Amino acid sequence: MKLGMICASILLGIGHRAAAQALPPSNLPPATPGVFTSQASIIIDAPIAAAWSVLLDFPSYPEWNPFVRSQIVTDALFTQLADQTAHENLRLIIQAQIPPLPSPVDANTPPNPLHSQTSFENITTIDHAEYRTSWRQIMIPAPLLGAERWQALSTVNGEKTYYEAREVFSGPVGYVVDALFAAELQEGFEAQAAAFKTRVESLIL
Repeated sequence: MKLGMICASILLGIGHRAAAQALPPSNLPPATPGVFTSQASIIIDAPIAAAWSVLLDFPSYPEWNPFVRSQIVTDALFTQLADQTAHENLRLIIQAQIPPLPSPVDANTPPNPLHSQTSFENITTIDHAEYRTSWRQIMIPAPLLGAERWQALSTVNGEKTYYEAREVFSGPVGYVVDALFAAELQEGFEAQAAAFKTRVESLIL
């Protein structure tokens, strides 16, 4: 029995290493330490330029995103801007569903009021050369809650795109977020990645 368990553990470890080796190289910056991390990745059968355009088209998010139902670019006073092009040091008002809505969604899909969450963010990175974006929550002082979401794209296998998203939560309030929302946030990241793939691929057919 013990020998069988040892062999099973070895095979499981080999499988995990093989899966990790199969992933493309990451285009995300090194992760900072934190209480917990939400993350997701997926390969999209579309060129990186098409994926980048969809990722930065915040006004279209209600049409396809089951997790982030609205993402509005604002000035420093959180007044919505006529030009919704994202730039560093502009602000975001994000309306999310935690857990995400069932997919697929469109602009007319009603929210679940019991699962609606609003966050106020500062855009920290819009890197068109490296295909990376990030924003950080600014509702709660950083020593109490750090939360910066990174997203990145990279080209794999010629014309395919590797999408990655990661958010590290830190600080004392991070433990509260972990206890209340960690599983649902992870579900949201995975749902957005899958819906993002569907959206991008549908636009190039």
